[in-house]
Parts: sequence; structure tokens; C-alpha cells
Amino acid sequence: MENLFTAYTKDVNNQTLYFVKKYIQFPEYNAKVPILDSYGMHTDFYKACFIANITDEAVVNNLMKQLNIEPEEARVIPLHKKVSITHSLFRNTQQAILKLRLAGINH
Repeated sequence: MENLFTAYTKDVNNQTLYFVKKYIQFPEYNAKVPILDSYGMHTDFYKACFIANITDEAVVNNLMKQLNIEPEEARVIPLHKKVSITHSLFRNTQQAILKLRLAGINH
């Protein structure tokens, strides 16, 4: 018994859907036509694989290569520069007084 896997994408209503299929083939019985075992369809590739009961990481990586999908670990996340915090004595004093008033302590 051999397992065969295929994956393809299709755009439906401006959304990319991932289709993943798992086939079984029996070469010992001279069966030429593979039998569909399970399939999954979802907008997330990993969920489509989960629905199709494909849990082997090597198989998932091969299917990702077929579809030219970058793994999550390889994606670059842009980092934006943070706004610096002001160290104003006047502003910090006002915030301290406000916190004391909220706590019920009057000056």
C-alpha cells in the first residue's frame, strides 16, 4: 500500500482556498488507479492538511514546496520603530497625583 498526496489552490470569491488530497494505491494488486482516502479544503493550508488527516511534517513540507508556500518560520515580520517615552517631570507628577486620587488618597 502506498500513500499519494496532492495539493492545489483555487480562487473563490477573491479568497485562496487550499485543496489537499490523500490517495491510497495498492501496487501489490496491480491496481493502477489510486483511491481517494481523505481530502481537506480551507483558506489556511495547515487546517486543510489537518482536515485531510495529513500529520506527517515531511509530507506537509513537500506539499508546501509544490504550492510554493513559505513556512511560517521563514517569513520576515517588519518591525516598526516605537515612539519614545517622554520623561517629563511635570507629566509624571500629574499621573502620580491622578493615581493617588483614584486610590482614595487626597493630598
